[in-house]
Amino acid sequence: MGDVQWRVWVDWDGDGVWGEEGEEVTGEVMALRWRCGRESGGRGAASRVDWIAGLERSAAGDNAASGLDWPAGLERREGDGHRAVARLELTLRNDGYKYTPGNGRSPLAGKLRAGRRVWALLAYPYDDFNDAEGSELAGRKAAVGAAAVWVKETGGSSGVVIRGNRAQGKMGSGEGIYTLDFGTGDGSIGFYYRRGSDGKGGIVLRLVSVWDYLRVRFGERGTALERVSFGFASALRRGAALSAGVNYFVEVELHGEEVRLFATDLDGGTADRRQILDGQGTAGNLTATKHGLWTDGTTAADSWGEFGGWRSLFFGAVEALSPERDERMGEVCRLTAVDELAGLERVALFNLLTGRNLNAAAIVNRILTWAGFDLQRRRLDGGTVLTATEPRALWGWSAAAALAAVAREANGLVYQDGRGYMRLEAAGHRAGAAHQSSRVALGDGSTAGPYFAELTAGEGGDGVENGVIFRYRRVENRGLQEIWRLRETAAIPAGERRDFLAESGAYAVAEGIRPPLATVDYAANSRADGTGADLTGSLTVSLPFAGGNGTGYRGKGTVVRVANGHRTATAYVTLLRLRADRAYGEYEAVSCAAEDAASQGSYGRRFGAVECRFIDHYAAARAAAETRLAERKEPRRRLTVRLPGGTEGNLRELTQRVLSERARVSSGERGIDGEFYIEGMELRAAAGGELTGWWELREV
Repeated sequence: MGDVQWRVWVDWDGDGVWGEEGEEVTGEVMALRWRCGRESGGRGAASRVDWIAGLERSAAGDNAASGLDWPAGLERREGDGHRAVARLELTLRNDGYKYTPGNGRSPLAGKLRAGRRVWALLAYPYDDFNDAEGSELAGRKAAVGAAAVWVKETGGSSGVVIRGNRAQGKMGSGEGIYTLDFGTGDGSIGFYYRRGSDGKGGIVLRLVSVWDYLRVRFGERGTALERVSFGFASALRRGAALSAGVNYFVEVELHGEEVRLFATDLDGGTADRRQILDGQGTAGNLTATKHGLWTDGTTAADSWGEFGGWRSLFFGAVEALSPERDERMGEVCRLTAVDELAGLERVALFNLLTGRNLNAAAIVNRILTWAGFDLQRRRLDGGTVLTATEPRALWGWSAAAALAAVAREANGLVYQDGRGYMRLEAAGHRAGAAHQSSRVALGDGSTAGPYFAELTAGEGGDGVENGVIFRYRRVENRGLQEIWRLRETAAIPAGERRDFLAESGAYAVAEGIRPPLATVDYAANSRADGTGADLTGSLTVSLPFAGGNGTGYRGKGTVVRVANGHRTATAYVTLLRLRADRAYGEYEAVSCAAEDAASQGSYGRRFGAVECRFIDHYAAARAAAETRLAERKEPRRRLTVRLPGGTEGNLRELTQRVLSERARVSSGERGIDGEFYIEGMELRAAAGGELTGWWELREV
């Protein structure tokens, strides 16, 4: 589809092994649509709008002197572009009703259900090594990629030949280095790899010459990243080893000075997109665009397969399977999948955030752990300290909403990348070296190189905020208090039990909830009016989920379980309450404001407010308000560009570029010549058709 190589897997049996028969559906995909981007990035496009009536003024510093005219009502936007979610839609050929749930004759009968994992990748350039046995790799044109030709960089007799649709080392004198020119120093590379030797084979990255490149060795004792300079190799990083004889899919991420490797065991599932090497801060020529294969010439035991510019596009779960008949394509099944961040909308949190000096990453880690998200698939910027001392209750929130709230207060972005790693970009992320220059320059079609065919532009005035308010509350420990009481008489039949989710209405946080005591905290009677026999002794009252694990219910209350052990009588609960050793009441709100008079003079007063859920001190609120003001006080143009996939330059960029990277856009007719961040992306492809992409861009 679309002149790039695709790979789409669905883990139909849910065992985490991607290499099993029937789980690759690439050949049955007739159409594909993928989108990932910021939610509700503009003013007025919020997913939820609340109004704060009479936002309080605070005496804490700058507010009184700011001259801000506090509006009677102020918009609080929960969905103002701090979260990005991904969605994948596939149209699958459904001959024989293979993908029709309930079809007992389908080879997938019983496995077609929501929640199954989906992994989609694409590559440009790409080589399948489909050639005659024993063919020398040098001079071979890659299967996908108009200008991609293998070049042997070394002159010895060792090398790489093709055997069984794989590249395999050939013994001889000297090293064998073979490269393809990817046209970019930043991006993703992927390949199948089967290790047979101990550190005798691997890959080269960002090769300038045989005297200057990065090298990865796959050895029995570990995976080693090395720098070859003036012909001498020096070790940079060491990571986990790949087991000999196992077929892995290996991905390499090149992002500025970072080099990371990820591996998936396609045979047994022992590794699933696991990071095996972290080369953060690695030195090297960042602009070199040649990457390829390396062997030391002493073994023919290592082999590579399907090498190319592979990028994991999407990792998520099946949302729906919808069989239907299409007039053009016949019987098809529409498969819709969403990423795990979207799935976390369904995960409710009832927990307690404690600790001192918690930055954004620490808070996000807690939320992800409570939500059951894989500990190994997280890439989080630290950010500034948000919660200095105060406990916070995350009660009744979805995990996705809680993550978005952290990102909002950290002036960052939370999303899940195509490998399934949860990412948090804090406020300073785009100030890093990797984001200080454009990775692609797009013209209007009149010049060579990557280009756009259509462009729509907005001046960005709807996103201006020249008065920013961060509003937070501190809490006060009021000691031992009753935090909850059952305000009705509950009937519990003999031998049965009831669970009550107790939530304090009077206190913001409850910590140290005491196990209920008979007659003090609970009582029961054989009659609803309390005039019958005392059955308190027949009750067992417990707090089954009050512990500190991820399944706990704590923070503003907990689950109270009441069991009636009487053999015959119904117990009427006449008293049931909870007490906590530390019940925290909220102080008055503190609101920190930041303004820009020049912007207000040009665009009028435009206010934005954040109701803080985690920030608990003035320094953090002030820094956050000033950071947000600096970003939003002036209009930043927004563009949507359409990129046809008919050229090598466009296919390369559609495959390799990711969120938050910079792109330079030039259009003389429209008076546009500037740098923009990629805020949203969409790809569409159909069997036999051209890949087309759309990017949503915001001015730097």
